[in-house]
Amino acid sequence: MNRMLALLGIAALACGGNGEFRPLQVGDAAPAYAAQTVAGDTVTLGALRGHPVLLNVWATWCIPCRTEMPAMQQLHSAFADSGLKVIGVSVDEAGSDADVRQFIATSGITFTVARDPDKRVSRVFRTLGVPETFLIDRRGRIAKRWIGEFDPAGAAAKAAVRDVLHG
Repeated sequence: MNRMLALLGIAALACGGNGEFRPLQVGDAAPAYAAQTVAGDTVTLGALRGHPVLLNVWATWCIPCRTEMPAMQQLHSAFADSGLKVIGVSVDEAGSDADVRQFIATSGITFTVARDPDKRVSRVFRTLGVPETFLIDRRGRIAKRWIGEFDPAGAAAKAAVRDVLHG
């Protein structure tokens, strides 16, 4: 019992020291994050400050993730010239690079795709699973969070993107 209490205390300290772990919410600062892209470059949120960013956490084995990708590409195509940066972060296991590249190629994905087999993005952004998407404004604040599948080409998503582009 004492060992269990000690472990719970350590976990509470690791989650901010106040014993409270909470998911990131609208208005919170987006955490620092960097990952290697499938092209071999490094993408960092810090370097994208000043641009709205749509960060999508996904995996090739996730059916809802695969379903929303064509609309994610449509959103990218519609708003890239206005400054929106779309970043897909694949959390597929290490050794799945060929699967990720094949999915990108066959789906016609042209936005930036990063690989994170260690799932750092999930810990840093406190995700609940995949897919999960964050719209980050120019100041680096979370403007919108979608948990689970959503329609990136739908009216609500486009309105949220327009808000951060003009805000």
